Amino acid sequence: MNVQLLNKKEAIFESTLKLVNEYGFHGTPMSQIAAHANVATGTIYHYFSSKDELILELFKYCREKTNEHIFSFEEDLPYKEKFFYIWNRLVEYYVAHRETFWFIEQFYSSPYYELIKQKKTTYYGVDKMHLFFEEGIKSGILRNVSFYTLISVYIGAATSHVKMVTYGFCKMQAKGREELIEIIWNGVKNQ
Repeated sequence: MNVQLLNKKEAIFESTLKLVNEYGFHGTPMSQIAAHANVATGTIYHYFSSKDELILELFKYCREKTNEHIFSFEEDLPYKEKFFYIWNRLVEYYVAHRETFWFIEQFYSSPYYELIKQKKTTYYGVDKMHLFFEEGIKSGILRNVSFYTLISVYIGAATSHVKMVTYGFCKMQAKGREELIEIIWNGVKNQ
């Protein structure tokens, strides 16, 4: 794909992200996305067959961008350091990319999530977070509890912390984040 086409697709994604956060999924018509992205409506349909496909692909794009950021560590790091690193990078990324954060939050609470829930593995490939927790459990580092329990504690605390920072209840400080991730670690590590 050439640079100009890639830039148009990125512009469509960025405009959709901004507008959906402002007006919601159903309050954002394709014509508004096209105008905001400074492309013809037909250009959007060149990349996406429907608005539903655009939203699903935007979700995939947001997840990929997030994963690129949070899983950018040296493979030989000890598991505990990876655990802390991923969590901190997730919080940092969502605070720096709030539109992505709010879009993902909205997506998981929408009918769009229902569209992909059954085919999640085939649509999005391997879930890196799932593999990360599986590695921790199999190696005996993490308690042998369900993936959904771990993800609720780990991601739930991260998203709550992002909201606290966003709403101004606390500042984005390393000390507070380190205390929080230490509490999470102590709760999920194998004793």
